[in-house]
Amino acid sequence: MDIDFVARIGPRQAQALTAALGRDWYADSDQIRDSLTAGRSFNIIHIPTSQKVDIFPATDAFQHSQLQRATRETLEFSGEAGEYPVASAEDILLAKLQWYRMGGEVSERQWSDVAGILAINPSLDFAYLRSWAARLRVDDLLDKAVADSKRR
Repeated sequence: MDIDFVARIGPRQAQALTAALGRDWYADSDQIRDSLTAGRSFNIIHIPTSQKVDIFPATDAFQHSQLQRATRETLEFSGEAGEYPVASAEDILLAKLQWYRMGGEVSERQWSDVAGILAINPSLDFAYLRSWAARLRVDDLLDKAVADSKRR
């Protein structure tokens, strides 16, 4: 539906980001700076494709871990290929569990994404998952998701 980024970015970088994006992007530097000052995510929009990109500032240990564990993958965006850091399946799963919890545990989309990640990644690092799930207080959700995946 959209693209999510975790980035090491602070309020002082808002103006430079909007300038670097150029004319093909809608990005409001004042809104970005205000969001970053409050430690919240913000979005930018690629105008030619109407593609929305959500950017989450790395503000906690888990987000910093996501950045450290990311691998570089070749991706195509708007007809141009490039190498970009991509979060591991484990980190995406943990983030989805967090979002599911923060959303009141009602989002079918988030839960479906969790199930999909479990279904297509048979070699997940469960030691890493369980360690972070406990720290993020989503270990009960991880257990439920794993149990659900075994019933399918």
